[in-house]
Amino acid sequence: MSRANLSMFEADLSASWLNLQRILNFYSLKNLASNELFIYS
Repeated sequence: MSRANLSMFEADLSASWLNLQRILNFYSLKNLASNELFIYS
C-alpha cells in the first residue's frame, strides 16, 4: 500500500466516522425528544 493510498483510506475512514457520529447524535437527540414528549404528555 502506497502512502497516497493510505492517506486516502484514512480520510475516507474519518469521513465515515464523522457521518456515523452525526447519525448517532441525531438518533439520541430524537430519542431524548420523544422521551420528553412521552413524559410531559
